[in-house]
Amino acid sequence: MPDNEMAEIHQRATAAVTAMIQAAGEVAQVLIEARIMQLQRAARASDEQARRIRAQTRAAQQADAAVWRPAMRTGWWRTAGTEDIARVWRAASTWHHVDPRAQQARQMVVDQLAKRTGRVMPETQESTPDGTEVLSDAVDRAVSEDTEQSSQRLPMSAEAVSDRHERMAAEVRKAWPSGQRADTVIGCEAWGALAYTLDQAQHTGHDVQQLLRGVSRFVDRAERPAAYACRVVQDQLDETVDLGTVRVQSRHGTEPAAVAASAFPQSTISAVTEVASASEEQQPTVRPATSSVSMAAPGR
Repeated sequence: MPDNEMAEIHQRATAAVTAMIQAAGEVAQVLIEARIMQLQRAARASDEQARRIRAQTRAAQQADAAVWRPAMRTGWWRTAGTEDIARVWRAASTWHHVDPRAQQARQMVVDQLAKRTGRVMPETQESTPDGTEVLSDAVDRAVSEDTEQSSQRLPMSAEAVSDRHERMAAEVRKAWPSGQRADTVIGCEAWGALAYTLDQAQHTGHDVQQLLRGVSRFVDRAERPAAYACRVVQDQLDETVDLGTVRVQSRHGTEPAAVAASAFPQSTISAVTEVASASEEQQPTVRPATSSVSMAAPGR
């Protein structure tokens, strides 16, 4: 095939990816706004409904993490098509305001597309929706509530619980020796959930210091810093068994693949409709593109 024809095909493929990225970003914006509205409505309802919606929000965040996580490995990009890339962008964009790892996944998309197209992806005009702190807090609270329920299934004396808190507090102070972060986390109402998670991780052979060092500085801005740290630690533990090739039972007895399957290959429009329906608000209809052009660079 002549070089000029190859260049034209490559140009069309680049345009297709750009269009799908932009559409996926718009879908993510709708999802964020619908999710925030849903959480705000639930907060004005019963405590039970609020807990249920928070749990659903956390499940959605985990499912999206299972979508963007494979894209963090360069090998994934060898066979990634346009829809695959757009799906990762949508999943990461839905949570990048409240999850630094989702932001890293978005940057991976930008970097990889620049390598393959030779162009920097045009900036998308994405505003930060009001109430994103509600979204972050809901996910963290759901983690804390679920962990506290798990800890209650293993009855322990008050002395044993106090000992666990003291041991894990010492680990936290070793991981964060300077500043007020350690004291703030230990003094948080969700400290018990984090202490339980760290203790369980230590008993199964994990390096607690390394897990804590993996918690980003976002913890300093979290409404419940111990709950946020608990979320990040649990997600790190999940990642140790979610290698993209071998699937084993996760902490909650659900395979990571099954978590992802609960939301994908569901179409993005279906995901929007589901959240919008739950919030009892009619949202704009977004029609996802269907192109599956491979992003191999010319001459590859």
